[in-house]
Amino acid sequence: MRSWERQFIVSEKHSGELGQFKVSGVLILAVAGAILLVLLLSYLRHNPQAAQTAPNDTGVAQATTPQSEAPVQGLAETNRQSEEAARRVLAGLERLQDATERSMSYDEYDEMLTRLKADLNNTLPTFVGHNPSDEGFRQEVAAALRDYTAAGNWWKTRIRNSTVLNDADRDERVEPSWKSAQTHLENARKMLLEPGTNSDRPTTNRSD
Repeated sequence: MRSWERQFIVSEKHSGELGQFKVSGVLILAVAGAILLVLLLSYLRHNPQAAQTAPNDTGVAQATTPQSEAPVQGLAETNRQSEEAARRVLAGLERLQDATERSMSYDEYDEMLTRLKADLNNTLPTFVGHNPSDEGFRQEVAAALRDYTAAGNWWKTRIRNSTVLNDADRDERVEPSWKSAQTHLENARKMLLEPGTNSDRPTTNRSD
């Protein structure tokens, strides 16, 4: 037999053995994979909590936590700023109301009223609460400011027409406006302290 024929036969023999080895290896891996899959399914079936907690190991759940907490923290900060703004608005109205109960000149009153309007223009827009009574709070504040302004306008009219109008005429028109403003101020204060207060209830002027 020629040498190249012997080499060809040996080569074919080795190729056959190598092919059988590869097939055996693939079968072994397939069987091992099937066994692992069966064990994994059996484990998950007997331990359902493991499937639920698995995402935590990947960090997905932790990544969403700050995003879920951010809106809550933002809302709390907004509510805090709104409450502070409302309290500043009430404080300004209360200062002017207290001033009306003691002797003061028109110039002093006009200066306080002008400062109050400027403060409200800067502060009230930061009040962004969304409770049912919030719109009522804004309406009561606006009504009180209108009453204070009406009183100031009538006081100015009395000064300009001093030959016709006297202090009694001034008080007759100014004091009811101040009492009406005080009623609106008290309503606004109740709405801030008691958010469920009905803003549609009728308001009445105080008799004292």
